Amino acid sequence: LFCMMMIITVQCLALVPVSTALYVHAASPNALRLHAPVRRASNPALSADPPAPAVDRLFGTLPYLLPSLDGFGYGAYIYQNVPGAAQAAGAVAPFVALFQSLPFAGLVLFIGLSFFTRNAGLSRLVRFNIQQALLLDIALIIPGLFSPVTGLLPAELQIIGTNLVFYVCLFTVLYATWCNAQGKLPDQVPLLSEAALMQIGPF
Repeated sequence: LFCMMMIITVQCLALVPVSTALYVHAASPNALRLHAPVRRASNPALSADPPAPAVDRLFGTLPYLLPSLDGFGYGAYIYQNVPGAAQAAGAVAPFVALFQSLPFAGLVLFIGLSFFTRNAGLSRLVRFNIQQALLLDIALIIPGLFSPVTGLLPAELQIIGTNLVFYVCLFTVLYATWCNAQGKLPDQVPLLSEAALMQIGPF
């Protein structure tokens, strides 16, 4: 159920501008959020480009803070059962709590980032990462909208679903961070990368 909702959502996002999705973000609860990685052929023209400058790599990575903060709650069961995860989560939790305590902080950050996706003054690497981070954040919100329904499922299925959402978010952010550190476009995330490329256009 979680996977089907994510796949359908991302496919729809490929056809809808991010500005339209602001209404979804504004209406969503601030507690929980999703998405998942399938293989795509790398764009040879992009892969042939020289590594991006350090400043572009940094600003290409920073937008993933938004889905990281929004996806933090999905790891609740993992923090309780994976050795060392509780300590790591405890170190990050105060910052997440601070972010969530600020009224409309997520929405303001989301809208602010969305204005840069078509800014021709920014490099393609930065614009792509902003777009992909926004799409990931939108996808993370969808399960929370269906929480009244998913709450009726057996506890075991709920745990599997939330763990899956958390791991998909985690590995997507780690993959994007790794690619950006090397100055490469992180365009191999299934569904999300293709949707992001469609949004920012060919240039």
